[in-house]
Amino acid sequence: MKTARNGFTLIEVLIALVVVSLVLAASMRAGGTMILTQDSLRRATLAGWSAENALADVRLPRLFPPIGVNESACPQIDIEMLCVTEVRGTPNPAMRRIDVRVFDAADRNHQLAHRVAFQASLP
Repeated sequence: MKTARNGFTLIEVLIALVVVSLVLAASMRAGGTMILTQDSLRRATLAGWSAENALADVRLPRLFPPIGVNESACPQIDIEMLCVTEVRGTPNPAMRRIDVRVFDAADRNHQLAHRVAFQASLP
């Protein structure tokens, strides 16, 4: 005797729902990771621009910079950042090393960017 089988069993439907939910959960996690990565990259890019601006502020006057440390706000778009510019001597007395570190203004332990340049004494 043959019986006609129409539709799916409850077990088949439940297995399909589990598979779909696992795929959706993995997609949500991947999407969240992409958003975090994009935000991190955006902050690093903006911090790099702030560091380059701080270096330009030291180098553009074309004066031999004095040795020391200077802190200043260097916001970009909607992100508050702090630039710490350190001018140090080098073995060559006619050269200065300029280090610019950019930190998140809310967390001074979180460095976003670091740039180094050298400035020579002009004759």
